[in-house]
Amino acid sequence: MQFDRFGCGIDIIPVARPQVVEALGTKVLVAKPWHKSVHPLTAFSVGQLCDRRRTADMLNFGDAFVVHSRNKCADAFLSSPLEWMLMVDDDMVIPFGDAKWYRNATGFPFSEPFIGFNALDRLLSSKKTVVGALYSGRYPKSNLMYNEAGCNPEENAFARRGPHDIVKPTKWVATGCLLIHRQVFLDIEKRFPKLARGGDGKGGQFFTSTEASLVDRVQMIRDNLLKGPMTGEKAYKALEGIESALSESRADNTLGFGEDVSFCLRAASAGHQPHVDLGLVCGHIGHAIYGLHNTGFK
Repeated sequence: MQFDRFGCGIDIIPVARPQVVEALGTKVLVAKPWHKSVHPLTAFSVGQLCDRRRTADMLNFGDAFVVHSRNKCADAFLSSPLEWMLMVDDDMVIPFGDAKWYRNATGFPFSEPFIGFNALDRLLSSKKTVVGALYSGRYPKSNLMYNEAGCNPEENAFARRGPHDIVKPTKWVATGCLLIHRQVFLDIEKRFPKLARGGDGKGGQFFTSTEASLVDRVQMIRDNLLKGPMTGEKAYKALEGIESALSESRADNTLGFGEDVSFCLRAASAGHQPHVDLGLVCGHIGHAIYGLHNTGFK
């Protein structure tokens, strides 16, 4: 602890060294993989969402590559005893239970109870191991940020008529306001050992775009071919294995996708179905605060 010129205690968290500031009895880590500039509405809403009686808090900032920050947040989370991690980005406006403030801040025309939700209470109540809030991109023509809304016009139209009191499975949901159970990360490490943390508990690649699953299968096939003499049966099994690996890669390859897609595909492969909450709507800050009512225009 250091002290300022008024004699008040201050905690200094250095750049790029994620630390968990934990309170007794907490179970949720509010993780902030922020860059440098944070909108005041984001800072205020996230601050109001935090409750030291049940939440811990961490900040990783100064890294221009958000994937690095997300992975460092996950490493720090897994080094703690906490059960859940709520990841919040630096351009989100998060509902925290004050309907009047949220309506004034965002201009969203929703009625109760949706305008007055507390994001943490709402996401925890779903009892899903991976569940994210609903929000749009941050420009007028942007899509809603979950898989089916982006590729199905009927789904997109339905979600925009919301909010709806529905939590539904999805192929991927964006990471701007995402609740994740710790078991998700542990099961991803088991399913994809090359993405796991090192012996020091650091270096996890949970959000990184990679072909790790294909590399694992190719190495396994190579090792089998190197054992004993080559036979026609062994070569045929190797060919079958390569075809199977390529098929899986086409389904699960995350190269070229955003880190939200990469993470959700891995979570599903590890046994955790991602979900999107169509009733919890967050604002996304660009030149305005974008949401259901002011995006999607052609």
